[in-house]
This record gives sequence, structure tokens and C-alpha cells, in this order.
Amino acid sequence: MEHVAAFMLLVGCSGDISVCKEIPVPVAAYENVSECRKELPLQIRLSGTADKRVFGACKEVSEDVFEQSATVDWAVSRNGQLSITFDAEPSLVASR
Repeated sequence: MEHVAAFMLLVGCSGDISVCKEIPVPVAAYENVSECRKELPLQIRLSGTADKRVFGACKEVSEDVFEQSATVDWAVSRNGQLSITFDAEPSLVASR
């Protein structure tokens, strides 16, 4: 199995960035951040969204994020910076 080390996220927003939503990408996981960043401009162009503004980012990911349940949180700043964070959810173990 390949080691996944980067995650791509695209977000489409209204012109004033007051309303934003995630845009699906065909490949969200990459082997490294440089490969992800190389593909980012193409995926933005191919997104096919009608949103006025589209933002994209690549985030380095530790292997444990992909092995556990995690949530992806993102925010777009007023100056158009897309930030991504991963929050690993605690593992629950059932016992008798």
C-alpha cells in the first residue's frame, strides 16, 4: 500500500467570501505535498464550479490521520487564504 502524505481541498465561495462550500476533487490524497501542489492549479481549472472564487490548498498529512477517523476543518480568511486542519477522533475500544 502506498504511503499517503498530502491531502488536497478545493473550496468555492461567493464573491465576498461570505458563503463557501467544499468542491469534490477526483483525487484528494497524494504521496507528497509537492505532487499535490503541482496538480492544484489544474484541479481548480477543472472543478467546473459556478462559484465566483475558488481556493485550493494542499496539507501535509501524518499517516495516523488516514488510519483513524478524523474530521477535516477548513476556513477561508478575508484575504483568500484557505487553511486546513485535521482533528483525529479518539479511538473507542469495546471491552467486556
